[in-house]
Amino acid sequence: MEDIVIVEPAFFSQFRCVGSDCIDHCCKGWDIEIDKSTVQRYMQSDELKIRQIAVKDITITEKKPDSWGRINLTSSGNCAFLDEERLCKVHKHLGEKALSTTCALYPRIYSIYKYEIRSNLTLSCPEATKRLLLTPQAMLYSEKVKQSPQVMEGPDILQEDRLLNLMSTNIMSSCGMNIEEGFYGIIMLLLFRDEQDESDLQYENLLTYFEEVQTSIGNGQIRKNIDALHSDYQLQSSLLMQLQQYLSTKNEGRGSSVLRHYSQALIDLKSSISVENEYISPVQQLNKIWQEKALPWLQQRPYLLSNFIQYKMYEEFFPVKNGTDPFTSTYALVSEWLLLKWLIAISFETNNNFNEDDIINIIYSYHSITKHDKHAADMFLSEIQKIILRNNSSLLYFLK
Repeated sequence: MEDIVIVEPAFFSQFRCVGSDCIDHCCKGWDIEIDKSTVQRYMQSDELKIRQIAVKDITITEKKPDSWGRINLTSSGNCAFLDEERLCKVHKHLGEKALSTTCALYPRIYSIYKYEIRSNLTLSCPEATKRLLLTPQAMLYSEKVKQSPQVMEGPDILQEDRLLNLMSTNIMSSCGMNIEEGFYGIIMLLLFRDEQDESDLQYENLLTYFEEVQTSIGNGQIRKNIDALHSDYQLQSSLLMQLQQYLSTKNEGRGSSVLRHYSQALIDLKSSISVENEYISPVQQLNKIWQEKALPWLQQRPYLLSNFIQYKMYEEFFPVKNGTDPFTSTYALVSEWLLLKWLIAISFETNNNFNEDDIINIIYSYHSITKHDKHAADMFLSEIQKIILRNNSSLLYFLK
């Protein structure tokens, strides 16, 4: 028998679907694919309502056994099995066990490794996002071991990959709401790692340097280093332009109208600044708003955005998921952080009643239109890689 470790973040075990109270339910705006046995169960159901809907509104695709059919959407964009109270008729008449695999699992996701299963929730679900952001220590995870007759069908986790993930997560969690300090420490750790040879002392040296980074965070030295950086507004402005270009391609699907509401404000800001003051770039204005309005508000909620960054590191096994170069992963995560930061900043500027719901809306809608598109990650990297960095240390200039 093999020991398989099951990892569960706190917010995963606390999640409960809120049904009709959801602000943007998962049965709207998405093609819902169902497996062969579920198609047959609905088509042959003794429950007349279910059978009638199945015959009329399930398109048989026969792609593969776990994607045998697709539920058609109504004229309002809802799943055909959704009732007037935004509740599932299958669940209501046949019970939870009759749900398709897709519907039963969502928003739960599982990353499978040889000796480990990492449980998680996708943030395209507004309630999952709410639980993550508003729960202190939401990413504090527990582990339990189950016995399996064989190892899982997944890659093994290399010792260095796990070490880098744990170090990065600990650096970020120790910074609280000071996300830039966390990124600075992680970038310095990766730069140090790149300078090491393949000797047996590599891990020992890395651990020693990690402790030095943590000390530098605690005594304020990293904050001083960031303050001493020269602000490269041209570089950040180029990134903002590429991020806006990326968002402009994601204008369809569930959550798109919500995200458009927030991202349009970035476009409007650029236009207003160009008229009022040609010497101030949009990035300068956004960073000013962030410092003067967003940060004081976030100081009362120091766990909110820290939870999000820790989630991303857990979800992506940062910084080496699927063999990705650590600096490429860092570049992508820093870019997503800046996009979120700028969207929050402009929302503070345009909405006097800004609250936690706005951040929930920004994050869930962004994930709705990006994390359920298999090409989205490549498209995102393609856009941000159009900004050619001089070297990996240039990443630091996104932090000031």
